[in-house]
This record gives sequence, structure tokens and C-alpha cells, in this order.
Amino acid sequence: MVGRRIKDAVIGAFDRLGYQVGRKPPPAWGIDADRDQRELLAGAPVEIIADVGANVGDSVARYRARFPAATIHAFEPFPDVYRTLAGRFAADSRVRPHQRAVTDVSGTRRLYVNDVHVTNSLLPLVPSSAAWARASERNLDATVDVPAITLDEFCAAEGLARIDLLKMDVQGGEGLALEGAAGLLSRQAVRVIYIEVLFASLYDGQAYFCDISRILDRHGYALFGLYNLMYGERGLGWGDAIFKPR
Repeated sequence: MVGRRIKDAVIGAFDRLGYQVGRKPPPAWGIDADRDQRELLAGAPVEIIADVGANVGDSVARYRARFPAATIHAFEPFPDVYRTLAGRFAADSRVRPHQRAVTDVSGTRRLYVNDVHVTNSLLPLVPSSAAWARASERNLDATVDVPAITLDEFCAAEGLARIDLLKMDVQGGEGLALEGAAGLLSRQAVRVIYIEVLFASLYDGQAYFCDISRILDRHGYALFGLYNLMYGERGLGWGDAIFKPR
């Protein structure tokens, strides 16, 4: 009885201050990309993750903690960054780094490199958008040749029938990478896709959000949600999206 009176007094005090006390609502979809990926994958074990554009491995570390039983294939083509990635997970047998660019045709590709290595891309930066893309405006023509592979060829070589989670962040080259995964996508052998999408012109020849959506729609994937939308004085620049089979 004393506890009830204390509870009523506390609620009354908050009410007089203009606050309403109630049960915390359940987490909502479409707000937290990490939470949504986890929930969308909850129906079956997560065994294979492909992190395309892993950079130094921050996203790999998050997925490693979230899905401890999964094998993570982490792709990073730039040699200096790859060495950091590989060294970071050298003792972890469930993380498999690959010094490869993922695109539409296997072989050797030209990688445009930047002082800000997270903006490295198979596509050249649009000079007028370099600052907005958070890239250095110096040495925009610097390149290095890197080995490249398609996801279809990689999975065939590795004996992988499916990918549970495909994370992709390759600075405008996402459309090319998806075209190189047409076999997997046509079978809907990827359960969840978490991908960076561009709305502004940042890279020459880039895939825009509408292009990504069109490619995935062709293979029976639907947009689930948009996250981490980034704005500048020009308007909406980029963000992340989750797609899943319809």
C-alpha cells in the first residue's frame, strides 16, 4: 500500500510538470539499422556475412559481436587499408579478409585513391563534390590497379550457396557490384542487403538510389527502410538502405 502511494505521488508530480509517465513503447522499425538487420535475420542462423567495402574493419567488428557464429568475408582492395584490416583480425578464424574490389567483371580494375581513404572508389570523384563527399580535394586523379571479382564468382569458388547478410559500401560502385551478384540475387540467395545509397552526384558514373532500387526490384527485392540520411547545403546527399526479398 505504501509503495502504491509513493508511485501515485511520483506520477502526480510528473503530471503537474507536464510529463506523462507510462510504459516504454516497444522498439520501432525503421529507426535503428543495426536493430532492424538483427531482427530481420532472427528467423534462422546467420552463417555467412559479406562485408563489401570493409575498409579498416569497423563494420566487421560490429557484425562479429552481433553474429558471433557467422563467418565474415571482408573485402577491401586498397593495399594499405587491407593490411590494417587483415592485421586487425589476424587471430580471428571467422573473419576472412580478401584484397579484392567487388564489381561487375572479375579481373584488374583501376581504383581512384584519396588522402581520405574511406572515399576510395572504382569511380572518379566529381571534383566539385569532393568536399561534400568528405574527401580531400588533392590528388583526385591518383589511382592504383587492384584485383577485382564478382560476388557470383567468389561464392562459386568458395562453395557458398547463399549469403545471410550482404553489407555494401563502395562509394558509388554499388550498382556494378550488384550486377556482379545477379545469380545470387535472381535466386534470392541473399537474405538481407544493407547498402549505402547516393542521392547527390558524388562520383562520375555512380549508381543513384533509384538505380539500386531498380536493380534489386528486378530480382524481387523490396526497400525495407532508409537510415542515416546525410544532408548538406545542396540537400540530401546519401544514406543507407535495407532491402529484403518481397
